[in-house]
Amino acid sequence: MFRKDFKAKGHTQVKSSDRKKLRQQIQQLYPALNDDILSLIIPTGKGEDFTSCKISLSTGDDILVYSTNKTPWFFVVEDTKSKTERILPTVYLLWKCPDLLPLKFHTHRHVFNKLMNGADLMLPGLILPPGSVIPQTFRHVQRDQLCSICLDDNRYPIGIGQTTMDGDDMYMSGMKGRGIALLHIYQDTLWNFGPRTEGPYEKEQRQYFETDQTKVEENVEPACAEASNAISSLNLDEESALVTNSDEPPTHPESMDEILDTIFFYLCQRKAKSYELPLLASHFYTIMQDCVPGLTLDLKLSSHKKFSKFLQHQQQINSLIAIEETKPGVLAISSFNLTKNEQLDSFRTPSWLKNYLSKASDTATAAAAATESEHCSSSTHYLRPDEIRQAVRAYVIRNNLNSEKQVKLDPILSRLFKTKDAPSTSIGWNELNNAVFNAMSPCTEVAFAHLEQPIRINGHIPPIEIECVDRNRKRQTFIRYLDTYQIDLSELCKRIRQGASVSAVINETDETRRTGRIVMAQGNQISFVIRVLKEDYGVPGKFIKEI
Repeated sequence: MFRKDFKAKGHTQVKSSDRKKLRQQIQQLYPALNDDILSLIIPTGKGEDFTSCKISLSTGDDILVYSTNKTPWFFVVEDTKSKTERILPTVYLLWKCPDLLPLKFHTHRHVFNKLMNGADLMLPGLILPPGSVIPQTFRHVQRDQLCSICLDDNRYPIGIGQTTMDGDDMYMSGMKGRGIALLHIYQDTLWNFGPRTEGPYEKEQRQYFETDQTKVEENVEPACAEASNAISSLNLDEESALVTNSDEPPTHPESMDEILDTIFFYLCQRKAKSYELPLLASHFYTIMQDCVPGLTLDLKLSSHKKFSKFLQHQQQINSLIAIEETKPGVLAISSFNLTKNEQLDSFRTPSWLKNYLSKASDTATAAAAATESEHCSSSTHYLRPDEIRQAVRAYVIRNNLNSEKQVKLDPILSRLFKTKDAPSTSIGWNELNNAVFNAMSPCTEVAFAHLEQPIRINGHIPPIEIECVDRNRKRQTFIRYLDTYQIDLSELCKRIRQGASVSAVINETDETRRTGRIVMAQGNQISFVIRVLKEDYGVPGKFIKEI
């Protein structure tokens, strides 16, 4: 809502009678506000500053913002469904009362940049307690319910939004799709309208959602009491009769530092001898990313922040590698120190990494079966490039086809190169991977803000074409390939009529077999349509082509 600049039409002092009405309305809407905060955001004393400012958004909507000493505390918008006014808090008010809204969601810090660029909060980006989602996880969530958004474990929100579905739909969607429509966020133009202060930090103590694991933990205390009573009635002479499970290995990594260190040690222990030195740091980081499909490496979430600092840590602290600059600014690994290293010798692959590797092995089986088939099957499997590389590598290792830095072709792999002399033929890893990519059909997957599920198309997705044509001394704007992006053409025509005050209709001609249905608008509306597609539908500029 406040991603782009708006126009402010001046501040006006609010009358004392209006202040009392606003105070009563806010007390009813947000009972968590105490008298001290109410007196701060809506002062009732004579001469105290409390103003309202009418601002015009880039979408053409007008809203009221109420401020005290140039600090915006809340704003008033019109609900498009009920046609009633809603009083919504700003982040400045949420920092004074972090539990103002009863519903609160937490997301990862790296998601913040996407939210700042106008994206809504997707369900996969939510942080939930360990365990699987159950029907009771979102039982208290209602559709279009106002909620606050926090980063990581901070209890102070960085924005507000409203849910796009109720709790049952969130569970039934498999935690996929758009979950929260963003209304206001830290560092947007409304925050910039105030004193531009930073938000405080305090670790969140409350738990807003429950999973199957937390459901079990609710019964831990009474179960422990029953067990204590049962144990007290026993006479155990040997302490060894009691066995604890405190030494059980963790089933998931605790931090990004642990993930990076584990994958690094795993590669050094298993595969470092096969690498050709010097090995570029960028190439080695790609190897680490491809090592575990489905596990994302984000250096910004680690204490190192940069891969060069991570390698320097492994050189100075663990003495596992030696690094040097092959060119100014280009870092490479010159050698691996694998002998007589206590940390490397004591390293054992943790259970969580074994689970990821076993999943990669299952993916390899599916990829191998796909290469054996000469005809297209009725079902289609979609794989990312890193999953394909890992599947090929797992297949080669499982069948003992790797020879130093070459791969021997067996009868199955030889079909990729159409050669009969498979046993005596060896190729490089890059050549094998490229052959597998060429044998598979390309697919494009794109996610948009107006869709709950991403668009997946075989081949490359065509951009939306916008063309202005002169016909019979009249200019008309043609918009093509909208059906590919699953855009509601009737709704788009309505927005063009209301926003540009021109006629817009849906046209079906012989050309629609190739481009889909076409929207025609009077006049040159290219800039307006591009703005609507970007702001309202979240279509990136690279998918919009002006002819």
